[in-house]
Amino acid sequence: MPLQTPRFPAPTLTPLPECLGGLEVQSIPRGLVAVDALVKKAASRVVMARPVSPGRMLILIDGSVAEVEESLEEAWRVAGDLGVDRLFLPYAHALLEPAVFGTLPSMPDGSMGLVETDTACAGIRACDAAMKAAEVVPVALHLSVGIGGKCWYALGGDLHEVQAAVAASREAAGEAHLLSTEVIPNPHPEFLQALGL
Repeated sequence: MPLQTPRFPAPTLTPLPECLGGLEVQSIPRGLVAVDALVKKAASRVVMARPVSPGRMLILIDGSVAEVEESLEEAWRVAGDLGVDRLFLPYAHALLEPAVFGTLPSMPDGSMGLVETDTACAGIRACDAAMKAAEVVPVALHLSVGIGGKCWYALGGDLHEVQAAVAASREAAGEAHLLSTEVIPNPHPEFLQALGL
């Protein structure tokens, strides 16, 4: 029987889990071993475990704060020197995990902030910080696939809120993982249409 690529549809997010965690591993086999180790360690739920560009394994888990922390620590230990990045977000913003799986609000009137990081974990971590720091919504979130392991996302809201959110993103991503940020005041409707927003 041929092997099939595992699919990870959007998990049930009602009620929203207390905590979101994740890690990226440079080696796919080591990443799979880390998935096995983390589910054996604690009762966190694996919501994504898939190869992403450039040949890394992206693992996302959710559950209670204690379970996610315990599972994540074990997976990071197992990943060892092949661990690339990780995230641990107790009480992540309510829009974050749905956005990871493609459930995104419509673009509001106002401005757009754009953030690019070199890992998916840094992008998710920075997006959470942005939404906690300012009244913005995620209108696009792209994780790793087809873009060399990078993550980019777009936030919509009033200009001063978007500027505050982008500043929080920069700080949360950190210099080691932040690639670029931009703010577009009043994006043109044709531009938004081209992005599918």
